[in-house]
Amino acid sequence: MRFDINLATRYYINTRQINLAVAAAVILLGVALAWNIITFTTVSSEIGQLVADAAGKGSGELKNVSPQEYQALLGKISAANAIIARKSYNWLGLLGQLEGVVPDGVSISSLTPDTKGNALEISGVALNFKGLRTFVEQLEGSRFFTDVFLVSQSENKVSDTQKGINFSITCKVPGK
Repeated sequence: MRFDINLATRYYINTRQINLAVAAAVILLGVALAWNIITFTTVSSEIGQLVADAAGKGSGELKNVSPQEYQALLGKISAANAIIARKSYNWLGLLGQLEGVVPDGVSISSLTPDTKGNALEISGVALNFKGLRTFVEQLEGSRFFTDVFLVSQSENKVSDTQKGINFSITCKVPGK
């Protein structure tokens, strides 16, 4: 008698490989769990130490500061705030508004903002008086620029063919 096994009709599962894969997954998850527990306990103990340090030192240090040291610190803080205020002028907004009001034939050579009074001094050169007048009118017509004053104008003649008008204008611009 001869026994034949038809392998196509029966499923054969390699339980040894499955058990090995399950054991590896369990070990890996166990290591991850141990790592998380160690990290949690370390961080929670550090938080506890920081809270204890903050509670213990919070009221004691303020009593040890002399008034002279406190005033010196306030002076340094106000100087730093003044530097930050000067550096934080909104140049992009200002240049965007100027781009819309400067006509052809007018060239701006300098912009000098005053951050305290929100004033702006504009200096430049125009090819002719008509261009300068158009520039001043467009500044006055803009909602962004107020109190527009033409401070000075002078004719600049380099040669018979090259001439222009130097000007200086002050105006108010909105704050930050």
